[in-house]
Order: sequence, then C-alpha cells, then structure tokens
Amino acid sequence: MQSSFLLQLLRTLASNELPRLRKFLQSPYFNRRPEVLRLYESLLKYRRNDFAGLEKQALFAQLFPGERYDNRRLNHLLSDLTALTERFFALEEILSEEAFVRLRQCRALRKRGAGQLFERDLSLQERRHRESPYRNAAFFLYEYELLGERYAWEAFQTREAHMLAPAAATALANFFMLENLRWACTAQSAKAVGAAGLEYAVPLAEMVLAESANIAEPENPALALHRQALLTLSDNENESHFEQLKALLYRHIHLLPPPEARDVFIAAINFAIRRHNRGEATYTRAALDLYREALERNILTENGLLPKYTFINIFNLAQLAGEREWARTFPDRYLHLLPTADRDNIHRYCLAGFHFRQGDYPQVLELLKSVEFTEVFINLDVRKMLLRSYFELGEWPALASLLDSFSAYLRRQKNIGYHREGYLNLIRFTKKLARAGNLSQTRAKAMAARIRQTKFVTEREWLLEKTTRKER
Repeated sequence: MQSSFLLQLLRTLASNELPRLRKFLQSPYFNRRPEVLRLYESLLKYRRNDFAGLEKQALFAQLFPGERYDNRRLNHLLSDLTALTERFFALEEILSEEAFVRLRQCRALRKRGAGQLFERDLSLQERRHRESPYRNAAFFLYEYELLGERYAWEAFQTREAHMLAPAAATALANFFMLENLRWACTAQSAKAVGAAGLEYAVPLAEMVLAESANIAEPENPALALHRQALLTLSDNENESHFEQLKALLYRHIHLLPPPEARDVFIAAINFAIRRHNRGEATYTRAALDLYREALERNILTENGLLPKYTFINIFNLAQLAGEREWARTFPDRYLHLLPTADRDNIHRYCLAGFHFRQGDYPQVLELLKSVEFTEVFINLDVRKMLLRSYFELGEWPALASLLDSFSAYLRRQKNIGYHREGYLNLIRFTKKLARAGNLSQTRAKAMAARIRQTKFVTEREWLLEKTTRKER
C-alpha cells in the first residue's frame, strides 16, 4: 500500500492544507459518506511517520471494529478518498485564481438572466483588468474572455453587440502571438543544448514572427520583448538583436510577471554566455550585468529559491569578470536562497572555485574531495577545475586518469549541445600539451593557431597561456 496513489497524494499536503481537506470532507455537498472522513483521520495518524507500519487489515479494523475484513469494501473507500482529495486539489487551484472565479461568477449570473448583478460584477472585473500591471498572454486571454461575456450579454440586448468583435479578435490574436513566441523561444533554447540536427518546430512560429514585426512596440511592448528574445536566441552572430533585446528589457520587463520576465532575461543571458564561451570577454561582463539586474529585480527565484545552476553561474561569471571581492561575498549573501540540502555542497564548490581563480590548486583539490553533484554541467565544471589543478601541479598520472574518465563521461552525455565539443577540445589540447614537453616556438605558434581557429574550446585562454609557456 505504500506506493498507492492515495498515500502519494497525502504526502504532498502542506500542514496548512490538512485542516482544509478535513473541512472539505466534512461537507455533505462534496462527501456523503462519513466513513471516508474516518479513513482520512486514521491515515493522518500514520502520515506523521510517513505511513510506516500501515497495513490494510489493521486499517479496516480501526474503521469497522468487530467486522470481518472486506478488501473490496476498503478498496472502494480508498478510491473514494483518492477521488475527493484530487477534487480538493482542483478546487484549491481554482480558488487560488480570484479573477478566474469572478469571471465564472459573471458567466453564471448572465446565464441566469440576472442583468443588474451581471453588469455590476462584469464592470468591476473590467476595471480591475485595466489596472493590472502586466500585459502578457494571460492578460489578453482574460480580456478576450471578458469581451466574450460582454458580447454574449449584449447580443440579447442590442444589435450593436457586433461592435465588440474587432476588440475580441485583437485580444485573442495578441494572446496567440505571445504564447506562440514564448513556446518558440523555449524550443530554440532546447535546440541550443540538444543533440545536433534535432529540430524543435513550433507551428506557425515563422508566420507569427513576421506578423509581429508589423505591430509597433508601444502597441504591444510584451510582444516586442518576446519577438526580440526569439530573434536573439535564433542567431548567435547578430549582436544587434542582443543589444535591442537588452534595451527592451530595461524599458518593458515590468510588464511581465516574474516567471515570464525570467525567461526573457535568460534568453539575453544565454546569448551572452554562448559568446563568453567562445572567449569573448566583453560578453562575460554583459552576462554578469544581466544576472545582477535580474537578481535585484527578484525575478530569478522559483518558489522563493534560486536554482543552483543560476547561483553557480553568477558566482563564476563574477570571478571571470574580475569582480573577485563581490564573488567572495556572493555565496554568503545569497546562500539562503538555495534549498537547505544543497547549501553546504554548493558553498564548498564555490570556495573551490574561488581558490581555483587564485591559483591555490592544493586547496581546490582538498575542497573538491567532499563535493558531489549529479547535475551534468556542475560535474563538467568540477572536472575542468580538477584538470587544470592536476596540470598546474604536475600531477601527470592523476591528470591522465582524469582525461580518460572525462572523455568517457562526455561520450555518455548526448544532450549538452556545443558544450560537449568545447570540453572534448579542452581534453584534446590538454593531452597534446602534456605530451609535448617544451615546444619549439614554431610548434607553439601552430598549436596556438589551432586553438584559436577551433570554434568551441572550453578554457581557450588558459590553453593559449599554457601554449606560450611551453615555448622554449
């Protein structure tokens, strides 16, 4: 029974939801079987210890003392409580969206012919809608629904109801274009880290992109933001797309709710990160500045927490941009935004990264001994720090072993896009440098040229520095 759907549902309940579900089950409007409520109360006692020791026969005895065990009867009861719990979750979700509830109330009043009440409530919702701070897809969808209710009522009152059609069609078109471009951006981001040649086609995206160019920025600023985000993600060579996106961000990002604003910021950041990964130092600063701006606007957190990748990216970029003091204090200032279980691990990882940039390689190796991550990109960075540390300390057997295991690890990672090629080239050039000993000036220049000409090379500048040092 430990894996039953009901227990899975009950495990998800927050402490403040437990009494609300009890009240829900006490209501005869939803539940007419008192034994379902008794079942819930019994299961809550087991929930305190994650349902340890729960047995169906004992549970049945608690619910029906003195009666013979009936597995079918208990299963029906468990099924009823499962269905009611799911219904409770749905109701909680619906009631959490006040505007949605108000709109449905308006619809109910209209269908019942309560004209004055309908007009009062709908006018109130229209006013509140106009006062909304956001102009995202959800805003236009709600506007479309409000206009639909207005049209449905006025169609019975006047012949002028058709005058609402253009506004309703415009609201619907704005909703569709914004959502289409958002999904196109998502697909483009997935393509950037997906397997080579893999396509993520979003129907009508090209048509929407072309049509959105005909809509002036002041008419729909959010559309301009999403359009520019897609252009930026689609062409990593076009710097003007990136600069225009940054300008739009500072002008209009307040028109999007935090989750959508974060996506647009990340589109700009990803452009800068890819250029940074090609060794273009100006984009290191650009990515850090964008992260800082988003951090100050408090739009990088998800459910109050900062994703560990984001945390680590900000820390690493600050060091690479020369902001060492800011980087040193960053983990302590923002560690509270990380999930509790990750804090110590990430703190040690960041300390290793700080000492790594200071050239304190023995300390790096010591700190990384107690760091464990399953996430691919963090693993890649840990291996990169180990690679450089072994090289700088002349730990050649350890380096050779790492290079072999690193190559095998990369071969298993099929969905990391251009990063895979960049790290493989780091391994390839490191092997050449380790085997070469002292290089003649001619050979050193030839290797440096190959490093510069190769499109994706992780740690390009470090490799070039090592190549120069290898010259006789």
